[in-house]
Amino acid sequence: MVEDDYLALNALVFRRTWIRCLWLTLPTGAIIAVPIAVSEQSVIHGIVLMLVGISGASLYVLLMRLFLKPRVRRIYRETYALQEQATLFFEEGGIRVEQASGMQRAQWGQLVRWDEDEKIFALFPNRLLALSFPKQQVSTEVVDFMRDQIRLSGLPRPWTLRK
Repeated sequence: MVEDDYLALNALVFRRTWIRCLWLTLPTGAIIAVPIAVSEQSVIHGIVLMLVGISGASLYVLLMRLFLKPRVRRIYRETYALQEQATLFFEEGGIRVEQASGMQRAQWGQLVRWDEDEKIFALFPNRLLALSFPKQQVSTEVVDFMRDQIRLSGLPRPWTLRK
């Protein structure tokens, strides 16, 4: 994995996480605006508060996105295991990834989510960690096989958590 692949993984996770957070600001804004509208305050006052909250959340997300690249690049350079060449093996019911610093195994049914975009395919053994595979380094057939296996294990859509 090269530095740009690690950045692509983090950008994918960032998009998924913060888009959902921004969508949550709308109902939160409504929860703030409705009591103000019902009380003796003006509806305009509630709408202004809601817009200020949405603007603040949007500004925060923008700043986080601006600092994502330098933060991710620093983490990549500090973590030697990310820079090692890895080999992917398919085993009965799962995968094994081997590299100089060690080995990781994951059973399809134990992965909690998966995701992908045009650059990266990622399998998540937990909510925080990912086994990521740059699509430029893995054949389409391998990505299709992993996608099929993870779907068969009960995760039909990207970014959906296993229950």
